[in-house]
Amino acid sequence: MISNVRYTRAAAPLFNTTTAPTGTTGTTGTTGTTGTTGTTGTTGTSGATPPTATAPTAPAGAAQPPKGAAEPSQPRGALPTNKQMMGRDEFLRLFVAQLKNQDPINPMDGKDLSAQLAQFSTVEQLISMNKTLEAQAESNEKVTAAIEALGAAEAERADELAQLIEGQMAMGMVGKVGVTTGNTAFVDREGRGTIMFDTQGKTGQGRVTVTNAKGEVVGTRPLGPVTAGQQSMDLGDVKFEPALPAGQYTYKVEVSSNDGPYTAVKTYSAGRITGMKYDRGTPVLLLGDTLQVPMSQLIQLRS
Repeated sequence: MISNVRYTRAAAPLFNTTTAPTGTTGTTGTTGTTGTTGTTGTTGTSGATPPTATAPTAPAGAAQPPKGAAEPSQPRGALPTNKQMMGRDEFLRLFVAQLKNQDPINPMDGKDLSAQLAQFSTVEQLISMNKTLEAQAESNEKVTAAIEALGAAEAERADELAQLIEGQMAMGMVGKVGVTTGNTAFVDREGRGTIMFDTQGKTGQGRVTVTNAKGEVVGTRPLGPVTAGQQSMDLGDVKFEPALPAGQYTYKVEVSSNDGPYTAVKTYSAGRITGMKYDRGTPVLLLGDTLQVPMSQLIQLRS
């Protein structure tokens, strides 16, 4: 009986588990009086619970496999220097690099792939649209430049035509009496010269004072009754003693109403147009051979 008990203690447990102390307790059955008690102890050693088989787990600190769609890696080709722009080639390089570097265990979803292809198609359309707009803008610039050049040529031709017309008109004025603002009178060899004045509503007795080119008063003569408004007279009809020699004079006209004081009225420069010349493209008329008047400043033309 005792040897049987020793054989039981020599048997090692099948699994080294934390429940081994329970088998040890079973060995205390050697104190029993019968072999059956030892058998009971043997039964106690076999009471150890075998371990449950589980899936192998990664050791602590080991890297976990990626989950979800793989993220694209950096493209190997050179990207454009302008970070705000991405062309077709750059987009293709990124797309191909993404396909090459995706996780084989968890590849890209078909929806994501379709979205990428749709983006590529959109990029292609935008590039084509951009080229079309650039070509249209360049064409518009050429059309605008052509219109501006045509407008400049038309303006130049219009100026030349206007100068030609003005020149023809100025030539037709030669030999006639021109009137402009001022107080100059021209006396010819016969002692005749036109003066013009505007009484501006005044009536009464008028008089004229004539001054020569040296600033000397040649004389003052009465004009007789004058009416209201603009009127002209010939200095040849005014009796100057002695007669006025040919030349250029200035004059002043005054009117006295109801035997009151004489007051000056508005006067004009009048003289026969003896010639025409151009000054910077503008026709200039010669009055009495000495007074130069631009044609645009001529206010009246008399025969």
